[in-house]
Amino acid sequence: MSVSDVQKELDQLRKEVAALSAARKQKEATSAQNNDNASSDAEEDDAGHEIKGQIEELIKLLQDEIRDMPALTALAVFALGVLMGRLLR
Repeated sequence: MSVSDVQKELDQLRKEVAALSAARKQKEATSAQNNDNASSDAEEDDAGHEIKGQIEELIKLLQDEIRDMPALTALAVFALGVLMGRLLR
């Protein structure tokens, strides 16, 4: 191999290394972006589960309150709520 052949081979290898480095950086950037999106989705899921849990807890508390209340009182509270709803309309 002559010096010019070696020089051409080195130039070719440098170009390949540069192309591979650029591809690797692009892949890492895409991977980091996907990880950010995945963590955002996980946070949204956690928030959704938290809200759902709070709603279920509220419903359970309301059911317990109504169960402990006499039927006539529960009916009066319900009627008062309907009346207030109509008046606020």
